[in-house]
Amino acid sequence: MENRKCPSCGGEMELSVSNKCMVCPFCDTHIDVEIKDDGNGALLDTKMFDILWDIKALKKHENVVTCLDSFRYCLNSLKTADSVAKYIRTALINDEDVASEGINQNRIDKIMPKIADLMDSDEHIIVYGDDGLISRGKCFFVMTDRRSIFMEGKRQNSVLHSDVDALRLDPNGGYPRWKVNNQDAQYIPGVGTKYRLQGAVAALICLYAREHCSDKIKLL
Repeated sequence: MENRKCPSCGGEMELSVSNKCMVCPFCDTHIDVEIKDDGNGALLDTKMFDILWDIKALKKHENVVTCLDSFRYCLNSLKTADSVAKYIRTALINDEDVASEGINQNRIDKIMPKIADLMDSDEHIIVYGDDGLISRGKCFFVMTDRRSIFMEGKRQNSVLHSDVDALRLDPNGGYPRWKVNNQDAQYIPGVGTKYRLQGAVAALICLYAREHCSDKIKLL
């Protein structure tokens, strides 16, 4: 099915991972459609990925479907790292737990002393998300244009995008959690409970990784 314009905002709608409707990632308008499931609900470019997901199992979780819809939209429609980074900044960041350079900058300023030594001087923060429900600023995720940084208390993990070759999506209690290189200590949380943002961040990591890697990225 070809993409169609959203009747509410004019944005480009795409097929939901659930295969039951067209969804607008900008204003959340849904249009019911009848589509036969072809067995590959992710509808991603197989030249770029080895897809090992159990799609039917993932579709049982509403928040996971929301995350996958965003992931697929960013890769299939936006296609470039610059476009997805702009999408994250303009369409998805809208609460105090999520920030980017110039957006909720006070959140960035508070955590910079903890991550400054992990970054290059010309590196730019694309998204910061705090996962510390009780103690903010101690458990968070930062993605720059060069790497992903995972902070849990005093434990730091930094992964260059050029070193990413796999992402694992787990429906952790019905909520999506992306593990970078399938490592438990390196996961993208549902920052600000925004699962669309989470899917877009995962897509951007894939695009950055693809710029450095000729092999397929594994989606586990």
